[in-house]
Amino acid sequence: MLAPSVQFRQLISGGNAMASISRSLTTDAADIVEKAVTRINDGAPAILDGQGEENATALLFYLVENGVRDEDELVELTLMAEGKRYDPANGTFS
Repeated sequence: MLAPSVQFRQLISGGNAMASISRSLTTDAADIVEKAVTRINDGAPAILDGQGEENATALLFYLVENGVRDEDELVELTLMAEGKRYDPANGTFS
């Protein structure tokens, strides 16, 4: 497994939706997301396996973009999602 910061950088620099989301974030917001990913990886690495990693990171970006900046809250909410994909259109996890 790559170091969390390497994983994070790969997610935000890839040619997927995560890259377009990350470009709109300030450096401060991206740092908040990166720290949260690191904490999740340290506490519950299974959530960041496979598709769960992209889902968790997308949820973190969504939360930060919508005003959640407290790192503890970000980690807690992401852990509660258990790596499921969040659909902001209807507020469900799948």
